Amino acid sequence: MEEPIIIVSADDHTGGPPEIYRDYIESKYLGALDALTAENDEWVGITTSAGGTAKGHPSEVLEVIDERNAIRTDGELGAWDMARRLRELDAEGVAGELLLSGHQCSTLPFFGTVNHPHSPELRAAGTRAYHRWLADCITASHGRLFGVAEPGPCLDMDETVKELRWVAHHGFVGVLAPGMVFDEALPSFQNPYYEPFWTACAETRLVVTMHAGWGGVQGQFQKFLEFSKQHMGAEIDQEAVRKLLDTRDDSPIRLTLGPRRSLWQLMLGGVFDRHPELRLMLTEVRADWLPATLAHLDRRFDELGSPMRRRPSEYFASNCGIAPSSPHRAEVEMRHEIGVERFLFGVDYPHPEGTWPNTYDWIRDAFAGVPEHEARQILGENAIAFYGLDRAALVAAARRIGPKPSELLGRHDVDPRKIEHFHKRSGYSRPAEEIDTDAIDRALEQDLALGVK
Repeated sequence: MEEPIIIVSADDHTGGPPEIYRDYIESKYLGALDALTAENDEWVGITTSAGGTAKGHPSEVLEVIDERNAIRTDGELGAWDMARRLRELDAEGVAGELLLSGHQCSTLPFFGTVNHPHSPELRAAGTRAYHRWLADCITASHGRLFGVAEPGPCLDMDETVKELRWVAHHGFVGVLAPGMVFDEALPSFQNPYYEPFWTACAETRLVVTMHAGWGGVQGQFQKFLEFSKQHMGAEIDQEAVRKLLDTRDDSPIRLTLGPRRSLWQLMLGGVFDRHPELRLMLTEVRADWLPATLAHLDRRFDELGSPMRRRPSEYFASNCGIAPSSPHRAEVEMRHEIGVERFLFGVDYPHPEGTWPNTYDWIRDAFAGVPEHEARQILGENAIAFYGLDRAALVAAARRIGPKPSELLGRHDVDPRKIEHFHKRSGYSRPAEEIDTDAIDRALEQDLALGVK
Protein backbone atom coordinates (compact mmCIF):
# COMPACT_ATOMS: atom_id res chain seq x y z
CA MET A 1 0.00 0.00 0.00
CA GLU A 2 1.38 3.38 -1.03
CA GLU A 3 1.94 5.87 1.78
CA PRO A 4 0.59 9.29 0.72
CA ILE A 5 3.06 12.10 0.13
CA ILE A 6 2.98 14.76 2.83
CA ILE A 7 2.74 18.10 1.03
CA VAL A 8 3.52 21.15 3.14
CA SER A 9 3.39 24.57 1.55
CA ALA A 10 6.12 26.75 3.02
CA ASP A 11 4.59 29.90 1.56
CA ASP A 12 0.88 30.65 1.66
CA HIS A 13 -0.82 33.90 2.57
CA THR A 14 -3.58 35.08 4.84
CA GLY A 15 -5.16 38.14 6.42
CA GLY A 16 -8.62 39.63 6.08
CA PRO A 17 -10.60 42.85 5.75
CA PRO A 18 -10.54 45.30 8.65
CA GLU A 19 -13.69 44.04 10.36
CA ILE A 20 -12.20 40.65 11.26
CA TYR A 21 -9.77 42.36 13.66
CA ARG A 22 -12.40 44.22 15.71
CA ASP A 23 -12.30 41.67 18.52
CA TYR A 24 -8.48 41.57 18.52
CA ILE A 25 -7.29 45.17 18.40
CA GLU A 26 -7.08 47.42 21.45
CA SER A 27 -10.18 49.60 21.79
CA LYS A 28 -8.34 52.89 21.36
CA TYR A 29 -7.47 51.89 17.78
CA LEU A 30 -11.02 50.94 16.71
CA GLY A 31 -11.57 54.29 15.02
CA ALA A 32 -8.44 53.84 12.93
CA LEU A 33 -9.57 50.32 12.07
CA ASP A 34 -12.93 51.62 10.85
CA ALA A 35 -11.14 54.20 8.73
CA LEU A 36 -9.04 51.41 7.19
CA THR A 37 -12.14 50.18 5.31
CA ALA A 38 -11.66 52.84 2.64
CA GLU A 39 -8.03 51.80 2.16
CA ASN A 40 -9.13 48.17 1.91
CA ASP A 41 -11.71 49.02 -0.76
CA GLU A 42 -9.09 50.98 -2.68
CA TRP A 43 -6.59 48.10 -2.50
CA VAL A 44 -9.08 45.50 -3.72
CA GLY A 45 -10.20 47.83 -6.49
CA ILE A 46 -6.63 48.32 -7.68
CA THR A 47 -5.70 44.63 -7.58
CA THR A 48 -8.89 43.69 -9.42
CA SER A 49 -8.58 46.30 -12.14
CA ALA A 50 -4.86 45.59 -12.59
CA GLY A 51 -5.57 41.91 -13.29
CA GLY A 52 -4.11 40.81 -9.96
CA THR A 53 -6.80 38.29 -9.06
CA ALA A 54 -7.22 34.74 -10.30
CA LYS A 55 -10.89 35.37 -11.02
CA GLY A 56 -9.92 37.97 -13.63
CA HIS A 57 -8.86 35.32 -16.16
CA PRO A 58 -10.86 35.06 -19.40
CA SER A 59 -13.45 32.27 -19.52
CA GLU A 60 -11.40 30.24 -21.99
CA VAL A 61 -8.45 30.28 -19.56
CA LEU A 62 -10.66 29.31 -16.63
CA GLU A 63 -11.89 26.32 -18.62
CA VAL A 64 -8.29 25.08 -18.66
CA ILE A 65 -7.06 25.97 -15.17
CA ASP A 66 -10.26 25.87 -13.10
CA GLU A 67 -11.47 22.34 -13.65
CA ARG A 68 -13.06 22.03 -10.21
CA ASN A 69 -14.54 25.56 -10.20
CA ALA A 70 -12.34 26.68 -7.31
CA ILE A 71 -11.67 30.11 -8.80
CA ARG A 72 -15.20 30.66 -10.11
CA THR A 73 -16.69 29.93 -6.68
CA ASP A 74 -14.47 32.48 -4.91
CA GLY A 75 -11.86 30.05 -3.60
CA GLU A 76 -9.52 33.01 -3.12
CA LEU A 77 -11.59 34.08 -0.12
CA GLY A 78 -10.08 31.20 1.80
CA ALA A 79 -7.46 33.87 2.43
CA TRP A 80 -9.41 34.54 5.65
CA ASP A 81 -12.35 32.10 5.50
CA MET A 82 -10.55 29.21 7.18
CA ALA A 83 -13.28 26.65 6.52
CA ARG A 84 -12.96 27.36 2.79
CA ARG A 85 -9.20 27.41 3.11
CA LEU A 86 -9.10 23.90 4.56
CA ARG A 87 -11.41 22.65 1.81
CA GLU A 88 -9.02 24.06 -0.78
CA LEU A 89 -6.05 22.44 0.99
CA ASP A 90 -7.87 19.12 0.95
CA ALA A 91 -8.64 19.41 -2.76
CA GLU A 92 -5.02 20.30 -3.52
CA GLY A 93 -3.68 17.43 -1.39
CA VAL A 94 -1.84 19.85 0.93
CA ALA A 95 -1.55 18.51 4.47
CA GLY A 96 -0.25 21.71 6.03
CA GLU A 97 0.90 25.22 5.29
CA LEU A 98 2.91 28.08 6.69
CA LEU A 99 0.92 31.31 6.69
CA LEU A 100 2.42 34.69 5.87
CA SER A 101 0.54 37.98 5.66
CA GLY A 102 -0.70 39.76 2.58
CA HIS A 103 -2.58 38.98 -0.63
CA GLN A 104 -4.70 40.55 -3.33
CA CYS A 105 -8.13 40.10 -1.67
CA SER A 106 -7.72 42.48 1.28
CA THR A 107 -5.30 44.92 2.81
CA LEU A 108 -3.56 44.41 6.17
CA PRO A 109 -4.13 46.12 9.53
CA PHE A 110 -1.67 48.99 9.05
CA PHE A 111 1.66 47.10 9.13
CA GLY A 112 2.20 45.80 5.60
CA THR A 113 3.94 46.99 2.48
CA VAL A 114 0.50 46.88 0.82
CA ASN A 115 -0.73 49.61 3.18
CA HIS A 116 -0.59 53.36 2.89
CA PRO A 117 1.90 54.93 5.34
CA HIS A 118 0.94 54.49 9.00
CA SER A 119 2.69 55.45 12.23
CA PRO A 120 4.90 52.91 14.02
CA GLU A 121 2.40 52.89 16.92
CA LEU A 122 -0.48 51.94 14.63
CA ARG A 123 1.64 49.39 12.77
CA ALA A 124 2.56 47.73 16.07
CA ALA A 125 -1.08 47.66 17.19
CA GLY A 126 -2.16 46.11 13.90
CA THR A 127 0.61 43.54 14.15
CA ARG A 128 -0.60 42.43 17.58
CA ALA A 129 -4.21 42.20 16.40
CA TYR A 130 -3.20 40.17 13.35
CA HIS A 131 -1.18 37.76 15.50
CA ARG A 132 -4.05 37.17 17.91
CA TRP A 133 -6.56 36.59 15.11
CA LEU A 134 -4.21 34.18 13.35
CA ALA A 135 -3.40 32.36 16.59
CA ASP A 136 -7.10 31.47 16.90
CA CYS A 137 -7.13 30.23 13.30
CA ILE A 138 -4.05 28.09 13.95
CA THR A 139 -5.61 26.51 17.02
CA ALA A 140 -8.81 25.69 15.13
CA SER A 141 -6.86 23.94 12.35
CA HIS A 142 -5.74 21.05 14.59
CA GLY A 143 -2.13 20.96 13.47
CA ARG A 144 -2.43 21.92 9.79
CA LEU A 145 -1.75 25.66 9.88
CA PHE A 146 1.43 27.29 11.18
CA GLY A 147 2.08 30.99 11.48
CA VAL A 148 4.98 33.11 10.30
CA ALA A 149 4.77 36.23 12.47
CA GLU A 150 5.29 39.86 11.56
CA PRO A 151 8.38 41.59 13.00
CA GLY A 152 6.51 44.83 13.63
CA PRO A 153 8.29 48.20 13.38
CA CYS A 154 11.24 46.91 15.52
CA LEU A 155 11.80 50.41 16.89
CA ASP A 156 11.15 49.29 20.47
CA MET A 157 13.22 46.13 20.75
CA ASP A 158 11.92 45.21 24.20
CA GLU A 159 8.33 45.22 22.93
CA THR A 160 9.43 43.39 19.77
CA VAL A 161 11.04 40.59 21.78
CA LYS A 162 7.99 40.38 24.05
CA GLU A 163 5.79 39.83 20.99
CA LEU A 164 8.21 37.25 19.56
CA ARG A 165 7.89 35.21 22.73
CA TRP A 166 4.09 35.52 22.60
CA VAL A 167 3.80 34.21 19.04
CA ALA A 168 6.24 31.38 19.74
CA HIS A 169 3.82 30.13 22.39
CA HIS A 170 0.77 30.41 20.13
CA GLY A 171 1.47 28.25 17.11
CA PHE A 172 3.89 30.43 15.14
CA VAL A 173 7.05 28.78 13.84
CA GLY A 174 8.75 31.69 12.07
CA VAL A 175 8.95 35.46 11.87
CA LEU A 176 9.65 37.76 8.96
CA ALA A 177 12.99 39.53 9.07
CA PRO A 178 13.12 43.02 10.59
CA GLY A 179 12.64 45.86 8.14
CA MET A 180 9.93 44.24 6.04
CA VAL A 181 8.63 47.80 5.81
CA PHE A 182 11.47 50.23 5.13
CA ASP A 183 12.35 52.60 7.95
CA GLU A 184 15.40 54.86 7.87
CA ALA A 185 15.83 54.35 11.62
CA LEU A 186 16.62 50.65 11.17
CA PRO A 187 20.29 49.74 10.63
CA SER A 188 21.89 46.97 8.58
CA PHE A 189 21.55 43.39 9.83
CA GLN A 190 25.23 43.54 10.81
CA ASN A 191 24.42 46.05 13.53
CA PRO A 192 24.38 44.81 17.16
CA TYR A 193 21.01 46.56 17.51
CA TYR A 194 19.32 43.35 16.36
CA GLU A 195 21.05 41.02 18.81
CA PRO A 196 17.99 40.74 21.11
CA PHE A 197 15.90 39.81 18.05
CA TRP A 198 18.29 37.06 16.93
CA THR A 199 18.63 35.79 20.50
CA ALA A 200 14.85 35.55 20.95
CA CYS A 201 14.44 33.75 17.63
CA ALA A 202 17.18 31.27 18.50
CA GLU A 203 15.76 30.60 21.96
CA THR A 204 12.18 30.15 20.74
CA ARG A 205 13.14 28.30 17.54
CA LEU A 206 11.38 30.87 15.37
CA VAL A 207 12.77 30.65 11.84
CA VAL A 208 13.81 34.06 10.49
CA THR A 209 12.03 34.34 7.15
CA MET A 210 13.07 36.64 4.33
CA HIS A 211 10.21 37.11 1.86
CA ALA A 212 9.95 38.84 -1.50
CA GLY A 213 9.10 42.51 -1.14
CA TRP A 214 11.30 42.96 1.93
CA GLY A 215 12.27 46.59 2.49
CA GLY A 216 9.29 48.02 0.64
CA VAL A 217 7.99 51.50 1.40
CA GLN A 218 4.35 51.75 2.42
CA GLY A 219 2.27 53.13 -0.44
CA GLN A 220 4.61 51.89 -3.19
CA PHE A 221 2.60 48.80 -4.04
CA GLN A 222 -0.40 50.92 -4.94
CA LYS A 223 1.79 52.94 -7.29
CA PHE A 224 3.21 49.76 -8.78
CA LEU A 225 -0.21 48.25 -9.43
CA GLU A 226 -1.48 51.49 -10.94
CA PHE A 227 1.59 51.48 -13.18
CA SER A 228 0.88 47.86 -14.17
CA LYS A 229 -2.75 48.72 -14.90
CA GLN A 230 -1.73 51.60 -17.17
CA HIS A 231 0.72 49.40 -19.08
CA MET A 232 -1.37 46.24 -19.41
CA GLY A 233 -0.65 44.57 -22.73
CA ALA A 234 2.43 46.70 -23.35
CA GLU A 235 6.13 46.00 -22.97
CA ILE A 236 6.95 47.26 -19.47
CA ASP A 237 10.13 49.27 -18.97
CA GLN A 238 11.84 47.31 -16.19
CA GLU A 239 14.05 50.27 -15.29
CA ALA A 240 10.93 52.36 -14.74
CA VAL A 241 9.55 49.67 -12.46
CA ARG A 242 12.84 49.58 -10.56
CA LYS A 243 12.78 53.34 -10.02
CA LEU A 244 9.16 53.14 -8.95
CA LEU A 245 9.85 50.56 -6.26
CA ASP A 246 13.16 52.01 -5.03
CA THR A 247 12.93 55.49 -3.57
CA ARG A 248 16.60 56.04 -2.67
CA ASP A 249 19.70 55.96 -4.83
CA ASP A 250 21.41 53.56 -2.42
CA SER A 251 18.37 51.33 -1.81
CA PRO A 252 18.67 47.59 -2.41
CA ILE A 253 17.01 46.04 -5.44
CA ARG A 254 14.09 44.93 -3.34
CA LEU A 255 12.62 42.45 -5.80
CA THR A 256 15.92 40.61 -6.23
CA LEU A 257 19.19 41.57 -4.55
CA GLY A 258 17.73 43.06 -1.35
CA PRO A 259 16.31 39.83 0.11
CA ARG A 260 19.33 37.85 -1.11
CA ARG A 261 21.72 40.28 0.53
CA SER A 262 20.43 39.25 3.95
CA LEU A 263 22.36 36.00 3.51
CA TRP A 264 25.82 37.48 3.70
CA GLN A 265 24.84 40.32 6.03
CA LEU A 266 23.85 37.78 8.69
CA MET A 267 27.07 35.89 8.02
CA LEU A 268 29.19 39.04 8.25
CA GLY A 269 27.28 40.02 11.37
CA GLY A 270 28.43 36.79 13.04
CA VAL A 271 24.81 35.92 13.76
CA PHE A 272 25.14 32.23 12.86
CA ASP A 273 28.38 31.99 14.85
CA ARG A 274 26.76 33.36 18.01
CA HIS A 275 23.53 31.43 17.39
CA PRO A 276 24.37 28.20 15.55
CA GLU A 277 20.80 26.98 16.07
CA LEU A 278 19.26 30.01 14.29
CA ARG A 279 17.64 29.29 10.93
CA LEU A 280 17.03 31.57 7.94
CA MET A 281 14.49 30.76 5.22
CA LEU A 282 14.46 32.62 1.90
CA THR A 283 10.86 32.54 0.66
CA GLU A 284 9.42 33.44 -2.73
CA VAL A 285 12.71 34.89 -3.95
CA ARG A 286 13.29 32.05 -6.44
CA ALA A 287 16.19 29.58 -6.11
CA ASP A 288 17.94 29.32 -9.48
CA TRP A 289 20.32 32.14 -8.52
CA LEU A 290 21.49 30.46 -5.33
CA PRO A 291 24.23 28.01 -6.46
CA ALA A 292 26.03 30.57 -8.62
CA THR A 293 25.70 33.27 -5.96
CA LEU A 294 27.14 31.08 -3.20
CA ALA A 295 29.98 29.99 -5.49
CA HIS A 296 30.73 33.62 -6.31
CA LEU A 297 30.65 34.63 -2.64
CA ASP A 298 32.99 31.76 -1.75
CA ARG A 299 35.45 32.91 -4.42
CA ARG A 300 35.26 36.56 -3.38
CA PHE A 301 35.85 35.81 0.28
CA ASP A 302 38.70 33.44 -0.60
CA GLU A 303 40.29 36.22 -2.66
CA LEU A 304 39.74 38.86 0.01
CA GLY A 305 40.87 36.65 2.85
CA SER A 306 37.56 35.82 4.48
CA PRO A 307 36.85 37.76 7.67
CA MET A 308 34.32 35.07 8.63
CA ARG A 309 34.82 31.76 10.40
CA ARG A 310 33.33 29.74 7.54
CA ARG A 311 32.62 30.09 3.84
CA PRO A 312 29.18 31.39 2.76
CA SER A 313 28.22 28.02 1.25
CA GLU A 314 28.96 26.34 4.58
CA TYR A 315 26.78 28.77 6.51
CA PHE A 316 23.98 28.17 4.03
CA ALA A 317 24.26 24.39 4.32
CA SER A 318 24.06 24.49 8.11
CA ASN A 319 21.63 27.35 8.79
CA CYS A 320 19.58 28.25 5.73
CA GLY A 321 16.89 27.02 3.39
CA ILE A 322 15.00 28.29 0.35
CA ALA A 323 11.37 28.04 -0.71
CA PRO A 324 10.84 29.24 -4.28
CA SER A 325 7.05 29.25 -4.30
CA SER A 326 5.45 27.66 -7.37
CA PRO A 327 8.86 26.22 -8.33
CA HIS A 328 10.08 26.57 -11.86
CA ARG A 329 11.01 23.47 -13.83
CA ALA A 330 14.63 24.68 -14.00
CA GLU A 331 14.79 24.99 -10.21
CA VAL A 332 13.65 21.41 -9.70
CA GLU A 333 16.25 20.29 -12.25
CA MET A 334 18.88 22.20 -10.20
CA ARG A 335 17.78 20.61 -6.90
CA HIS A 336 21.15 18.93 -6.27
CA GLU A 337 23.05 22.18 -6.85
CA ILE A 338 20.60 24.03 -4.61
CA GLY A 339 20.62 21.22 -2.03
CA VAL A 340 17.74 18.74 -1.95
CA GLU A 341 17.62 18.88 1.84
CA ARG A 342 17.35 22.72 1.83
CA PHE A 343 14.72 23.07 -0.91
CA LEU A 344 11.08 23.64 0.18
CA PHE A 345 7.86 23.72 -1.80
CA GLY A 346 5.32 26.55 -1.81
CA VAL A 347 1.81 26.80 -3.23
CA ASP A 348 1.57 30.59 -2.65
CA TYR A 349 -2.21 30.42 -2.16
CA PRO A 350 -4.23 32.56 -2.81
CA HIS A 351 -1.85 34.52 -5.03
CA PRO A 352 -2.74 34.10 -8.73
CA GLU A 353 0.91 33.32 -9.61
CA GLY A 354 0.93 30.26 -7.35
CA THR A 355 0.19 26.59 -8.03
CA TRP A 356 -3.44 26.80 -6.79
CA PRO A 357 -5.78 25.41 -8.07
CA ASN A 358 -3.45 23.23 -10.17
CA THR A 359 -1.01 21.89 -7.58
CA TYR A 360 -1.20 18.25 -8.72
CA ASP A 361 -0.47 19.09 -12.35
CA TRP A 362 2.23 21.57 -11.37
CA ILE A 363 4.03 18.86 -9.41
CA ARG A 364 3.43 16.23 -12.10
CA ASP A 365 5.22 18.34 -14.67
CA ALA A 366 7.90 20.01 -12.53
CA PHE A 367 8.86 16.82 -10.66
CA ALA A 368 8.76 14.45 -13.63
CA GLY A 369 11.68 12.06 -13.22
CA VAL A 370 12.45 13.08 -9.63
CA PRO A 371 13.00 10.03 -7.38
CA GLU A 372 10.29 9.54 -4.78
CA HIS A 373 12.56 10.05 -1.77
CA GLU A 374 13.76 13.41 -3.13
CA ALA A 375 10.23 14.50 -4.02
CA ARG A 376 9.04 13.64 -0.51
CA GLN A 377 11.84 15.75 0.97
CA ILE A 378 11.12 18.83 -1.13
CA LEU A 379 7.34 18.60 -1.03
CA GLY A 380 7.02 18.28 2.72
CA GLU A 381 9.64 16.56 4.84
CA ASN A 382 12.11 19.44 4.61
CA ALA A 383 9.53 21.91 5.91
CA ILE A 384 8.66 19.59 8.78
CA ALA A 385 12.31 19.28 9.79
CA PHE A 386 13.31 22.92 9.22
CA TYR A 387 10.38 24.45 11.09
CA GLY A 388 9.91 21.67 13.65
CA LEU A 389 6.29 21.01 12.61
CA ASP A 390 3.95 18.45 14.16
CA ARG A 391 4.66 15.52 11.85
CA ALA A 392 2.08 13.22 13.43
CA ALA A 393 -0.73 15.69 12.69
CA LEU A 394 0.50 16.16 9.13
CA VAL A 395 0.78 12.40 8.55
CA ALA A 396 -2.82 12.02 9.71
CA ALA A 397 -3.95 14.77 7.33
CA ALA A 398 -1.96 13.31 4.43
CA ARG A 399 -3.46 9.86 4.96
CA ARG A 400 -6.88 11.42 4.63
CA ILE A 401 -6.35 13.82 1.72
CA GLY A 402 -2.78 13.41 0.42
CA PRO A 403 -1.81 12.07 -3.00
CA LYS A 404 -0.24 8.66 -3.54
CA PRO A 405 3.22 8.75 -5.17
CA SER A 406 1.81 7.18 -8.34
CA GLU A 407 -0.65 10.08 -8.65
CA LEU A 408 2.12 12.68 -8.81
CA LEU A 409 5.42 11.08 -9.78
CA GLY A 410 6.52 9.17 -12.84
CA ARG A 411 5.06 9.85 -16.27
CA HIS A 412 1.92 12.00 -16.46
CA ASP A 413 0.53 13.92 -19.40
CA VAL A 414 -0.30 17.50 -18.42
CA ASP A 415 -2.34 19.68 -20.74
CA PRO A 416 0.19 21.86 -22.64
CA ARG A 417 -2.21 24.80 -22.35
CA LYS A 418 -2.02 24.51 -18.59
CA ILE A 419 1.79 24.46 -18.65
CA GLU A 420 1.74 27.51 -20.89
CA HIS A 421 -0.40 29.25 -18.28
CA PHE A 422 1.98 28.21 -15.50
CA HIS A 423 4.65 30.12 -17.38
CA LYS A 424 2.46 33.18 -17.89
CA ARG A 425 1.63 33.43 -14.25
CA SER A 426 5.04 32.66 -12.73
CA GLY A 427 7.74 32.33 -15.39
CA TYR A 428 7.57 28.55 -14.92
CA SER A 429 9.49 27.55 -18.05
CA ARG A 430 12.20 30.18 -18.09
CA PRO A 431 15.86 29.12 -17.88
CA ALA A 432 17.94 29.58 -14.75
CA GLU A 433 18.90 33.17 -13.99
CA GLU A 434 22.37 34.45 -14.82
CA ILE A 435 23.44 36.33 -11.73
CA ASP A 436 24.71 39.91 -11.81
CA THR A 437 28.11 39.51 -10.14
CA ASP A 438 28.88 43.23 -10.47
CA ALA A 439 25.75 44.13 -8.47
CA ILE A 440 26.66 41.54 -5.84
CA ASP A 441 30.20 42.88 -5.57
CA ARG A 442 29.00 46.48 -5.18
CA ALA A 443 26.63 45.48 -2.37
CA LEU A 444 29.26 43.27 -0.79
CA GLU A 445 31.78 46.11 -0.80
CA GLN A 446 29.31 48.32 1.10
CA ASP A 447 28.65 45.57 3.65
CA LEU A 448 32.34 44.81 4.16
CA ALA A 449 32.91 48.49 4.88
CA LEU A 450 30.59 48.11 7.86
CA GLY A 451 32.92 45.50 9.25
CA VAL A 452 32.43 42.05 10.73
CA LYS A 453 30.71 41.86 14.11
